[in-house]
Parts: sequence; structure tokens; C-alpha cells
Amino acid sequence: MKVVLICDNRPYAEGLMTSWGLSVGLLGADGWTLFDLGNSPDVFLHNFTALGGDLKSVKRIILSHLHHDHSGGLEAFRDVGRAIPLYLPERIPGDEVGLLESWGPRVHYVPISGVQFGDLWILPMPQGSPPEQLIVLETGQGIALLTGCAHFGIENGMAEVWRRFHRPFDLVCGGFHFAFRSPTALEETLRLMDSLPIVRIAPCHCTGDEAIEVFARTFPERFLRVGTGWSLSLGGTVKQDGTKTEVSFQ
Repeated sequence: MKVVLICDNRPYAEGLMTSWGLSVGLLGADGWTLFDLGNSPDVFLHNFTALGGDLKSVKRIILSHLHHDHSGGLEAFRDVGRAIPLYLPERIPGDEVGLLESWGPRVHYVPISGVQFGDLWILPMPQGSPPEQLIVLETGQGIALLTGCAHFGIENGMAEVWRRFHRPFDLVCGGFHFAFRSPTALEETLRLMDSLPIVRIAPCHCTGDEAIEVFARTFPERFLRVGTGWSLSLGGTVKQDGTKTEVSFQ
């Protein structure tokens, strides 16, 4: 499985567009799973195509929550010609879903217990507002945790995933929302991360520039600096070289 940052508000690879939003692509042998779609159909489609993606190869879309910076790109699928399955947390009120359905996807609601597709789990968080869900992936060397904005508190998400799986974290990646939270909450998260077996930490999107630098200083051997176009093949080993990441395969 390959993880690709299709949309983020920070640059990484040349030739791609940045905007305030997040979209993560998961590329497997049978096609793409998309976790969030950024804030613009034009930005999403430009980046996805430039990264080798094809709308016809998308097998499912998972939205962490319905804020526009994570769901706005869905309009790119309006004319795709088939109803792609779209997975939303079941706590989302039905009246908020009408516009999404008008763009053609087939909506499925994910219960609190979660949904599994092989080595991928969708796990709605029981607390927090707005209703939000995260993704857990089996990497062969542990699990990868992907978050959208973590309005529920990234520390709560990690604790819940640790409780359910009790496996080392090969990767924790996504928006951690510290651009909008207190320094105390950040300190609590740093303590929790230091206490858990985590190999790689890749904050982006709403984590905030200052908090990202705190993660870089606190976890220099585990921190990955990422942005639009960054990718990682799960199961590889990572060697840091300045601000870029080189992946070698085992």
C-alpha cells in the first residue's frame, strides 16, 4: 500500500497545487481508496491526475468529516459515470448529506464499531464535534493511523486505536489540529506519543506551522516533513535527509 498526499496546504513535490485542505490517497493493487478530497474539485483533480491517478480507478471514498476543506473536492466525481461508494460517520445528520448524494456517490454510514476492508479499518470516533472518523491500516510492521482534522483530539484518537489494536504505530499522519488548540493539549499529545511505540510521525494540514516545528524538534528521529505530493510505501524503511524522505524497501 502506498500513501500519497494529494492535497495539503504545504508544498512538497513540484508541479502540484496547494490550498487549505487535505486529501490522502491509498494506492493498492486493485486501485485507489481516497481519504478526504481537499477543498476544491479543480485542485484535487489537477493533483490527482499529475500523480498518476484516474477517477475510474477509485474504488471507494472515505470522508473524515464534512468540513469543506475535506469534502469540497467531491464535485470532481459528478460526471464519473458510476456511483462510487462514499463512507461517512453514522453520527452525521442525514440532512447534511443531500448535496453530496446529488453529485453521484452511494453513501454508506459507518457505525461506531467500524468497518473493515481487508487491511483497512474505518473507525468513527465516539466523541467530538463534528462527527469524524479516522483510518487504520495494517502495514506488515505495525499499523498506520491517518486522521483528517482530529477535532476529537489526536491524543484521544491514538489512545482509542491503541486500546483496540495494541500494535506498534508504523505511521501517524494527518491533520492534528494544533493550529486551533492550546499548548497544554500539545504537551499532552507529546507525552502520549513519547510513551507509545511510534516509528514515524507526519503532521500536516491543520496541525499548524508552530506545532509542526515542535514535533520536528521533539521527535527528530521519527518526524517526517510532508506536503502536497509526498508519498510513502508502507512496509519500507525511512532514512531522513534534510527535508526530504527517501524510502528503501525491505
